[in-house]
Amino acid sequence: MVHVSLLRFYFELSRLIGLCNLHYDPQHQCLVRNHVPTVVYCLVLDVIYVLVMPSAFALLAGNISGCKNLGMFGVVYSVMGQAKLFTMMLLIGSVWLRRCRIQALANDYLKLMSDFRSDLQSNCRRLCLWKVAMTSSRFIMPIQALLSSNSLVHCKRSIDRADVAPYYVASMVFAVIMELMVCFADFTVYMIQVSGNCLISNKTERLQEMIEDVAVLPKRLGRPRDMGLRQVLSAWLSLWHRCQQLDDLLRQLREIFQWQMLFNLGTTYIFNIATVFRLWIYMEYAKNFSLWNCLFFVFVALAHHVEIMMQFSIFETTSTKWLQLREQLQNLWFVNQSQNGAGLNSEVVLSRKLEFAILYLNRQLQTRPQRVRRLHIVGLFDLSRASGHAMTASVFSNALVLCQIAYKIYG
Repeated sequence: MVHVSLLRFYFELSRLIGLCNLHYDPQHQCLVRNHVPTVVYCLVLDVIYVLVMPSAFALLAGNISGCKNLGMFGVVYSVMGQAKLFTMMLLIGSVWLRRCRIQALANDYLKLMSDFRSDLQSNCRRLCLWKVAMTSSRFIMPIQALLSSNSLVHCKRSIDRADVAPYYVASMVFAVIMELMVCFADFTVYMIQVSGNCLISNKTERLQEMIEDVAVLPKRLGRPRDMGLRQVLSAWLSLWHRCQQLDDLLRQLREIFQWQMLFNLGTTYIFNIATVFRLWIYMEYAKNFSLWNCLFFVFVALAHHVEIMMQFSIFETTSTKWLQLREQLQNLWFVNQSQNGAGLNSEVVLSRKLEFAILYLNRQLQTRPQRVRRLHIVGLFDLSRASGHAMTASVFSNALVLCQIAYKIYG
């Protein structure tokens, strides 16, 4: 996803569905805010979304709830639809209210990526493709609710289907676009985070090269050692400046998209509960039980679980990468201290710069991050694998509660 052609395709597709109101300039490899055709197109499309989507949702949710063949799933699909509707409205509002900040964030990201495309292309592409594959499972539940057997389309209604078919088709198209926009926003956060992790790994490797350079410098005081340390110091200052830029970029990414991430995780959480519940219903009460259908439900449930864990794991991986970078900084400091004698000016400056950098990372990576800055989503939970496992356990406990309710209602 870091390659130029893929980036351009990504921006064009997001602009086509009205998500990105910024124009990508491939010549300068940056996003332009005041591109009139793009702004007009996205504005018209988003206004249509805001005006049409509530009516489309009311049409679909009302008929889903009235479909007796779906039973309890009508309520589940209605709740999911409401969450998606609110998420999309929040997303559209954020895209327009934070245009300047998003443009600056995206251009800073492209600038940081410009020097490392060849190194990061394979790793980022592999992880992003896995994310796309897992995120595509989100479309299964809405399509199943709308188009499969015992769904909205096949549900018996007193109204003639031919009279309302265009409205249902339009509503379904809007529902799919709504899901696509939400997935695009979620994927954008993941893609930038993955690229940031690859950049931190690249900086860690650069630090290892600096450690080796300092280790082979002459131990005697003199011009050769001083010139070598000055070159290492210059390279270190440039590296640390980019590290600070990357840290600020990832911090702003969390601040801008934290509410979006919260509702995306919430809807995925509801999806997972509905999938596990439906799997249990199918295994317990299906008249025409099919092993392939059962395996399909299991695959969807696992895909939802893997997607949640990928979303949480990528942020914990970021913290791990920063810890590795801090360890290399400490190694560079020790090597520099063990090599110096009376102390050249460049040695002292390098040592002090490294000490400040280590203190900065210690403060950012302490075990209680809420004292410094919020590394969690709107103060509700931390972005770690432990939170992902806790959410998975909650999915199964809530699915168990639904199973008990189903036993009481349907015997």
